[in-house]
Amino acid sequence: MKLQRPQYLMAGIILLILGIQCLYVDSYILTAQTSAVLSSQLDIAPAHVDNSTTSIEEPDATDNNLEPGTLTGSKEGEQVASSDQNKTSEISGKYTLILPDWLTWASLGASGICFLRAIPWLARKEQ
Repeated sequence: MKLQRPQYLMAGIILLILGIQCLYVDSYILTAQTSAVLSSQLDIAPAHVDNSTTSIEEPDATDNNLEPGTLTGSKEGEQVASSDQNKTSEISGKYTLILPDWLTWASLGASGICFLRAIPWLARKEQ
């Protein structure tokens, strides 16, 4: 079966959207159900979540880079520490899918080729 120009155009649009998404997303955290199925199929345990590089004293992006002492009191700092522990416990036991850099550029390049094939005067002539 030979692909027609509209099919090349649709494939180019899908690959372009996939490439842009891969450009902006570094990794995906899978759900607990998906991680359980993947764990039973692969016999590989999920990687340990290391939260040692972050601390409560570091300003967050939502703090607008202001000093944390001026924004939070001692009780709010304790709440932040407990929420960090809750996030770590939620993430542990789940698989993280890290996208390779080449996937972005490969899908963007393939979308460019599909767009070029969709242009009528650049398509191959039938003989």
